[in-house]
Amino acid sequence: MAKPPQHQKSKTASAAQSAFPTPQLQQVQFAQQHVYQGPIPHPSILEGFESVVPGSANRLIEMAEAESLHRRTLEERALSANIAGQEKQLAIADYQSKVVFWSDTAGQIAGVTVSLACIAGAVWLAYTGHEVAAGALAAIPGAALIRSFFTPKKAAPATK
Repeated sequence: MAKPPQHQKSKTASAAQSAFPTPQLQQVQFAQQHVYQGPIPHPSILEGFESVVPGSANRLIEMAEAESLHRRTLEERALSANIAGQEKQLAIADYQSKVVFWSDTAGQIAGVTVSLACIAGAVWLAYTGHEVAAGALAAIPGAALIRSFFTPKKAAPATK
């Protein structure tokens, strides 16, 4: 039997192949993305809906309009509630201011009344011969008056 012939590559052939690489297939992929944002789909998408289900594009637009109206109504109600709450807070603050004013005024009137009563009682006690009791009774409004000058005033609350 004869042997099949063996092919041997020559050195020049392998050098030629390394100089020119064999072509390889390359795959190129192309992706395209369309982004559309809004309450209704892009007009080309609406056309697709309309071609599949007649009248659907109009229904989608009406649905978007109804949703927009609903959202604006809720925002208006929230804004009105916020305004009403702020008006209520202002009314409460005004009421508290008036109550504090009248409370302070009533306290001052009561203080003057007690002081005048003590002074009148001290005068009457001194007139009737009870000088020690008159001095003790006269010391009450005097001590209150001295205390009012040495007591530090309350700091006004800081506003935000």
